[in-house]
Amino acid sequence: MFNILFSEDERYYRALGLVDRIGYKYHFNGMKLYKRDCYELRKYDLFVCAFYTLPHNTILTTKFNSLGIKTVLVCDGIFDVSNSINNQMVKKYSLIQFFPIIQDYFVFPFNQEELIFNSKVEVVKYMPKRILSNTVKIPLPSENKILITTANTAYFTHKEFERLIELLNGIIHVLIDRKVDFCVRIFDDKILQKVKDIYPNAINDIYDSFEQTLERYTSVITTPSSIVITSMYHNRSVGQLIYRDTPQIMFSGWLFPSVDIFKSSFSEFYEQNVNRMLLQQSFIDGYLKNSNDLTEALSNIILHKNETHIKYIEHINQQQFNMLNSVFNVNFEFFVRKLYNKLKKKSSFKKIREFLR
Repeated sequence: MFNILFSEDERYYRALGLVDRIGYKYHFNGMKLYKRDCYELRKYDLFVCAFYTLPHNTILTTKFNSLGIKTVLVCDGIFDVSNSINNQMVKKYSLIQFFPIIQDYFVFPFNQEELIFNSKVEVVKYMPKRILSNTVKIPLPSENKILITTANTAYFTHKEFERLIELLNGIIHVLIDRKVDFCVRIFDDKILQKVKDIYPNAINDIYDSFEQTLERYTSVITTPSSIVITSMYHNRSVGQLIYRDTPQIMFSGWLFPSVDIFKSSFSEFYEQNVNRMLLQQSFIDGYLKNSNDLTEALSNIILHKNETHIKYIEHINQQQFNMLNSVFNVNFEFFVRKLYNKLKKKSSFKKIREFLR
């Protein structure tokens, strides 16, 4: 029997596709054990964590590495350079997300992005369940229709927000002028209000799952996010909005960095140009090639013969390490994160977050 300790809660990993498997026993909420003596942690065969910035995960990683027990960092979506640099949750720790990775393995979706990491850590590919929950191809509707959507967190600075709104504004005006049928799917109230200012009659199509929503559309315009993968898989023409100066990692059939380029490429995008769609299919084939589900990825790691190595942790302040191991420290952040994850789904809490942003 293999015992796997997951730092975060069960629901998080189940949403990524973790399923029960004979010969494996799962233990969740392991971050609570960060002050345990190494001897007490020897009963586990693998340590898995997902919250890069959480100091508890760093402490547990070093303890398991010292025991010769393999450690894994799981990424739940696409790699976004702006997120790594500008996300306030990362900046408050004076870190760059995923640089460095101190775990032995990085379980990571997709293809091209692994080139950034595989010289520093062993990358194991997988496909999160939430990105492709439906592997049966969704048929295209009979009439062309465009969906404009954004990532849950589409901007990290005020400048990014302004550039995104300017680009959306221009594209929406083009669609209105050409009498193109379109809807939006936007959960960010601040972005949605700006869209409503541009086009008060805009329909916000948010009441079904994304894949159910996709049944009504032939084309998707989106900010960089895992939605790109889902939409390309289901044979929709996909155009990404480009409004940042950070490197663009994810490929799609079309890129829209300006309104002029959107205008010039609109016909091919809207009518799903055959050659461009074949190119887009090559991208999605590359992303899906040799990708396991999360359960299979972790099983392969356990059975892999490579031994773990103790790594030096230069990015963690020694005072922070001592503080977290102090007998006076209570596991406050663990409880705050659980409370936050419950509250953030409530509409009233979303409004408070938007006000404070």
